[in-house]
Amino acid sequence: MEISSFLRFCVFLGFISMLINCSDPVRDDSDVPRDPNKDYTLLNSFYNEHGGRGAFQTNQIIALEGLIFAFEDIEAGHLDDAKNRIDGVFAELPVSHPDWWEMSSNSHCSGCSLVLGKPIAYYGLRMLDQIVTLGIPENSESLTMTAVVAPCAEVTRPTLPNLDPVTVNLDIAPEILADDGHLLQVSTALFRTWVQSITGGLKVNLEIYTLEECTTVDFADDGSTIISYPNSQAMVRAVPDAIADETDFWWAIAPSGVPGNGAGYNRHFITGGMGGYGAGLPLFISDDAWFIRKPEHLGEGKYHEIEVMAYQPQWFQHEFMHHLYRTWPEFKLEETGHQWFVRNTWPSDFTGRWEPDYYAESITKRLLNATPSLAEGLTAPESAEFEISDPMILVGQYERRPVENQWHEVEIVMDMDSLKWTNAAGGSWSLNIIDNELWTGTDCPYGENKLSVSVGTDEQIKSIYFLGEAYVRL
Repeated sequence: MEISSFLRFCVFLGFISMLINCSDPVRDDSDVPRDPNKDYTLLNSFYNEHGGRGAFQTNQIIALEGLIFAFEDIEAGHLDDAKNRIDGVFAELPVSHPDWWEMSSNSHCSGCSLVLGKPIAYYGLRMLDQIVTLGIPENSESLTMTAVVAPCAEVTRPTLPNLDPVTVNLDIAPEILADDGHLLQVSTALFRTWVQSITGGLKVNLEIYTLEECTTVDFADDGSTIISYPNSQAMVRAVPDAIADETDFWWAIAPSGVPGNGAGYNRHFITGGMGGYGAGLPLFISDDAWFIRKPEHLGEGKYHEIEVMAYQPQWFQHEFMHHLYRTWPEFKLEETGHQWFVRNTWPSDFTGRWEPDYYAESITKRLLNATPSLAEGLTAPESAEFEISDPMILVGQYERRPVENQWHEVEIVMDMDSLKWTNAAGGSWSLNIIDNELWTGTDCPYGENKLSVSVGTDEQIKSIYFLGEAYVRL
């Protein structure tokens, strides 16, 4: 009886042990030691989807876990721990070393659809390196990033096999607003902390505003690329003034115009980018699917949260750098679009190899010493609209800098007592003054939009902002 009871007890202990061990099972024959002070629950979940931690290359684990845990250290206020962790990563894999590209080009398994950035985690690690170098000072001022979410949209998108347009009504993906916008918070967390660091302490607060009305999404096909964008200008205009007046960064999110993940269309879908609003405020443009599933050119399947944490900082930084380069054009860091893709166009004192190196050196070697400062240049100006009483004051030549095509070379003319916007590409549309404000007419291909006007102390026109981009008067 005693032996039987003992055996039953041993079986019970074995069953409990099995339950404990199976609660978060993960194959781990990697030679990279685990940090005993960190919770691996989320990482284990990711590793389990891809064969276990031991299926990854040593350098891949070092880079990914360095990114995840260093940012966790920063969020906990342990900047020294984060610095030691980042220094350790770059001691193993020096900045710009070819090993970064090699280990990112060779997947750990056949047929995997990992989206961790390329090089893996490198963009985020370079951002973290700047954070631990510059610190995270606190400032009494802050920046507000307002995510404007369209709850639904009338979406016009292509269909197979002939890419004929069809219009459907779609709701925003529920993941976007679930858990008080957790996905949006996670996607922007590292980016927002990085901005706080490079601006000397301007904390970026993410606010989410859901519109009451649907928006529209349309597409254009140039034969190789399909651009599918929401009417982001109208979305932002629908935000109440009390919120708009406090916003420094805009972010428009709408239901996706991409069927599925875009496979089978023989086209590259572009659904997001960096626009502008008002007097040059940055406007991130995206669809909901960008944060939920992998587009065809990146892989297949849904994102794991670890992938969101590793990849989305790369997207936000890329789009944001467009805004920084156009706001401080005197540094000539984007005289031609995406010039950092071509290594021989880099400034002579830049020593890196890849896009995130260009960004890091742009900040440290140019923009940290800019006038106005990053903090001043990124803070939304006080609302002070110039009232236009004489339309002739607008007549003249303008250009958007850098000039990348003939649409950026503009002349405003007076034609039969009416203002007209013309460009060197042959495009032309009417301008109207409504309640002393400047608006594009109904014949504008971008729709009716209010244009902000910047004047000097002599009340002469300095710039006109069209779709948030400055067209400087010559």
